[in-house]
Amino acid sequence: MTSAAVEEVSLEEQQKTDEKIHNQPIFYINERNGSAECQKAAAEGNGTKIHPSTTNDVGQNAVDCSPKGRSATICGGDSHPQSQFTIARTKFAELIRMRAPKSFRTARKGSSTMDDPEMFGSSANSQPEKDGFGWITGVLIRCILCIFGATLFLRMSWIAGQAGLILGGVVVLLSFLVVVVTAISMSAIATNGEVKNGGCYYLISRSLGPEFGGSIGLILYIANTVNASMNCVGLAEAIVRLLKQDYGFHLTDGGINDVRIYATCTCLFLQAIIFIGTEFENKTQLALMGTIWICIISHFVGTLLPLSDIQRRRGVVGFSFGVLLDNLWPDFRADNTFITMFGVYFPAMTGIMAGANMSGDLKDPSKSIPRGTFWAIAITTLTYLWCMVITALTTVRDATGFSEPELHPTTHRYTVPSCRANDTCRFGLANDYDVMTLQGAWSPLITVGIFSTTLSSASGCLIGAPRILQALCADKMFPYMHPFAKGYRKTNDPFRAYFLTLLIAISAIMIGELNSIADLISNFFLAAFAITNFACFDASAAKSPGFRPGFRFYNKWLSLFGSALCVLIMFVLHWPTSLVTFFVFIVLFVFIKHNKSHINWGTSTEANRYRRALNSLLKISRTEDHVKNYRPQLLVLSGNLVARQALVDFAYCISNGRSLLLCGHIVPHCSSVQATALIRTLNNQFTDWLYEQHIKGFYSAVAHQSLRAGVQGLLQTVGLGKMQPNILLIGYNSHWLTQCEVSSTDNDNNSSGPHWYKEYMGVIADAFEANMAVCVFRNENDGLDHSALLSKEDQLFVRLPDLLHSDRNSSLTDDLNRGVSAKKVRPKAKAQQNSVLPTCSPSRAELSLPTLMDRLPSVTAVFPSGTNGNGSMEGMNGTAKGSRRVSSGAYLRKYDHFQTAGRPSMSAKFRTQIKGGFVDVWWLYDDGGLVLLLSHLLREHNTYLPNAKLRIFTICSKLNPDDVHQKLVEMLKKFRIHFASVHVISEDYDEGKLYQETIEEYQELMNTLNPGGTTEQAISQEIIDKTQSKTMRYLRQRELLLEFSSASTVVLISMPFATANIVLSPVYGMWLELLSRDMPPMLFVRGNRTSVITHTS
Repeated sequence: MTSAAVEEVSLEEQQKTDEKIHNQPIFYINERNGSAECQKAAAEGNGTKIHPSTTNDVGQNAVDCSPKGRSATICGGDSHPQSQFTIARTKFAELIRMRAPKSFRTARKGSSTMDDPEMFGSSANSQPEKDGFGWITGVLIRCILCIFGATLFLRMSWIAGQAGLILGGVVVLLSFLVVVVTAISMSAIATNGEVKNGGCYYLISRSLGPEFGGSIGLILYIANTVNASMNCVGLAEAIVRLLKQDYGFHLTDGGINDVRIYATCTCLFLQAIIFIGTEFENKTQLALMGTIWICIISHFVGTLLPLSDIQRRRGVVGFSFGVLLDNLWPDFRADNTFITMFGVYFPAMTGIMAGANMSGDLKDPSKSIPRGTFWAIAITTLTYLWCMVITALTTVRDATGFSEPELHPTTHRYTVPSCRANDTCRFGLANDYDVMTLQGAWSPLITVGIFSTTLSSASGCLIGAPRILQALCADKMFPYMHPFAKGYRKTNDPFRAYFLTLLIAISAIMIGELNSIADLISNFFLAAFAITNFACFDASAAKSPGFRPGFRFYNKWLSLFGSALCVLIMFVLHWPTSLVTFFVFIVLFVFIKHNKSHINWGTSTEANRYRRALNSLLKISRTEDHVKNYRPQLLVLSGNLVARQALVDFAYCISNGRSLLLCGHIVPHCSSVQATALIRTLNNQFTDWLYEQHIKGFYSAVAHQSLRAGVQGLLQTVGLGKMQPNILLIGYNSHWLTQCEVSSTDNDNNSSGPHWYKEYMGVIADAFEANMAVCVFRNENDGLDHSALLSKEDQLFVRLPDLLHSDRNSSLTDDLNRGVSAKKVRPKAKAQQNSVLPTCSPSRAELSLPTLMDRLPSVTAVFPSGTNGNGSMEGMNGTAKGSRRVSSGAYLRKYDHFQTAGRPSMSAKFRTQIKGGFVDVWWLYDDGGLVLLLSHLLREHNTYLPNAKLRIFTICSKLNPDDVHQKLVEMLKKFRIHFASVHVISEDYDEGKLYQETIEEYQELMNTLNPGGTTEQAISQEIIDKTQSKTMRYLRQRELLLEFSSASTVVLISMPFATANIVLSPVYGMWLELLSRDMPPMLFVRGNRTSVITHTS
């Protein structure tokens, strides 16, 4: 928080104000010109005010929570709370009813829930009643007309003759079971909130998510469209057969071409009716409905009338109990089976979705869909059973057509004709499709019924399919299809979707024979039923508080049974088409998941994900830890993630999405309610930032003015159960030397003085005390906080300051600039790492003095002007113009930050993979194997050092180096750590063998910390004497590091062991500085001596 965000009144005044308004009901009425933040704050009741001119350190508006900052009117005072509530509700109702200007209506789109009149119970008065169809005209009639198809008059008698009355009834009842269970699941989903346009697609997508909804929605659209084509072709075939047989008339060939012409004309005629409007189409549906019922009554009346000779010769004998007994059991012909009968009948029942497809045109979809669908299922199922029983009671299975069936004189049952032996009977219940037409009181009326059922089914599909497509396109499920979402008129008719559906339907009609597609359509509908049932089961099993259906007569296990039954029937009917259906579904599912993963509709998928995560956390918390399951769970003190992206990226190379990564941030603000709101805002922003950077981690912040106390709070509270950090990763404090300088102006409250250094080192000491593993990461000499550079480059776009260069804090560079030289030059590793290193202490050969260019990485400097630092267009190493190359040969991505810097992008340093890198491990102390495990993780294939070569270094002073080398190699092989080489250095840490350059560096640091001529010293003489031997040891280790690892890609080294008072002393910072200065990225590691690797299986 910046200073501009400080409270405008004192704490005492704030407390008085809070006491004054305590226990008073407060309602905030937002001003019309109020910002969205102010409205949200008013809705939450915190009375905050946003100062647009004041920003904090992350660019967010500062929050003023003072009484003066409240931008709302307090409607309260001494009046009664109930009267205040009534006044506020009335004012809001008037505000909603008034015709507000456009600017105000636009501003209200982002307003809070306090602007919602439903919150005050005034929605019924302020919102007009929705126009639409009721449950009878909108759902019941449409479902009945779609279920009643050609099967009713042309196939039910044939099913009774083939399967018999018992198995035929089983076919009907099994289909009834499937559709009833599906209707129950659909009703539960439909009554769990407001249902909009899209029908089954809308229900599934809002329950299971866009992947399931979009996939099955497109399949349903195609199935309904082609189903309309099939009905049109079926009607056309009936017309061609009628005209050809009875009148000898034909248009072209009297075959498939005539079928195409009649079917296309039928489709155009139905589409024209739909274009007129849904209200006119609904009236047409009412006329068709009346015609169908008249035909059904005509059939029943015809069975009661005296029989004609033609009826008798064709097998109609009237009501007879003997005929019923003969037709009771199955007698399949021509390879027909029970599955065949089910496949013929079940497509008729797929019309139960017709009412749901009209959900956008219904007055109250949540009530209309369940009521109308169940009544439609009951009425149509009873009607189908009725027609099957009537035909089985009145018609024999086989008839010759030229003689009446004969009665047996003894049994008084009809005998089987001779044509049955060679299957040449053309008439009878099992052979003739026109039995119901023959039984009707007036045969042409039954033909009209066939036309009516076919037209009604086709019409229902042609009007329902475009609405599914409209909803799909409105949600932008598929690219380049959004224009089809546009609606016209008051009823939002999808005219564009009508045209596309018409083209697809006519294209399918051109096939002429759609029998091969019939199984695929049935499988598409069964897949939709299966997904609908699974959606209800999944939503119920997730146990989300938001799933509260108004329809209570459902059960999750019943829905699961229905889903499994639908899938089973799909494969039993025709397994090849079932595989095709699943293949299409999976392709669409993967496509939508890849393109629409950001959509969040509060689906059961998210609810189940939460439930599984909670259960997993509870199970893990009850599981005892084992070394084989150890994972490094990092708490990274990253602060502002954007400013310290390099630290976060390096930490993610370790966690890599396989272990916990927590980015801790100590917000320098006093702990308060305002700070809590700020932290929530930061949490949302940095969580989004982590997602955009493809980093699988979490952000956690604590508001505290003390760094050490804030970290203590994090260590105590961060994590959940066993998902708690076990490693504290902190960036190296590059300014420690400046902070430790003692001057007369320093005081404990100075954020850049000794107090801040003690805060920083206290964090490390506290982590040691908490028995946590600690890692300190130093990013060469560059540092980790690049916020200043980021703002300079983003805002001014000028050449970055000289502090970008890696020689910023190098005392060796200062020596070179002053012309200082030494007779005995300290050796330094070359860039070529392919040379074989000895396994014992190396000789201190005299080497030439390295230049500054040898110390810097091999880069090409590119500045905003397009030239390098000297104005030349060529790089320092002669690389191609405009390119930037790190020493490893890895190129940086073009969208990284600091693109115009004079060195590789620091923000993307640990994002760019480096081939052929080296990871050096200096294993100096027993830390449980943590340093080895981290080195292994850094070399994984998806880090910035894939398959890098690992070199292990260790130092021994008293043991035999060869024995140590042999044992170390054996141990590494047992631990399955793949290494390139192992080096054991024999060292006695003789102070007299140190290079003069190393001693001068040490003296320079000591002169800075303990300057002469002053009474105050940063390091007491007692600590100096106490740590003298260790200091000399680390000076020698510095020389070894420079000699062997200064040209490596990254170095991991055991962190120096020390007591708490030494850690808080500047001498510990001096040790870390000496070991890491002028080195590649270095990670200090100190484990808690708990084994993290094991050789057991």
